[in-house]
Amino acid sequence: MKISVITTSYNYANYISQTIESVLNQTYKNFEYIIFDDGSKDNSLEIINKYAQTDNRIKVMTHPDNENKGLIFTMECAIKAATGDYIIFVESDDILLPELIETKIKTAEKYPTAAVIYNLIEPFGDEERVKNCIK
Repeated sequence: MKISVITTSYNYANYISQTIESVLNQTYKNFEYIIFDDGSKDNSLEIINKYAQTDNRIKVMTHPDNENKGLIFTMECAIKAATGDYIIFVESDDILLPELIETKIKTAEKYPTAAVIYNLIEPFGDEERVKNCIK
């Protein structure tokens, strides 16, 4: 079973490396990783391209002229490019635990009529912002 992992990015140079590495370090290996940069003005695209040069599962996408088109349009474009049996969305400042895709596939096999599978999150980072987020 092939999985499409999708990340959209806009000015996430400070976080995108950790996100990409968490996807590449999955225990389940049969996936394509679509990273769609939405016209970042920082060096996000440069970082993404470095990873794409080392792993052929990564497909880098941008809008013509590196234009910013917004999250919804960018997400729709990435979904249209996906070729997997399932899609997993990963925000460009998220980190996946290494077994996440493998666990999701087991869940999908156990519940074949499920339309959506979701997971709990564990906030991390700036303690004050995390505290305000989970109130």
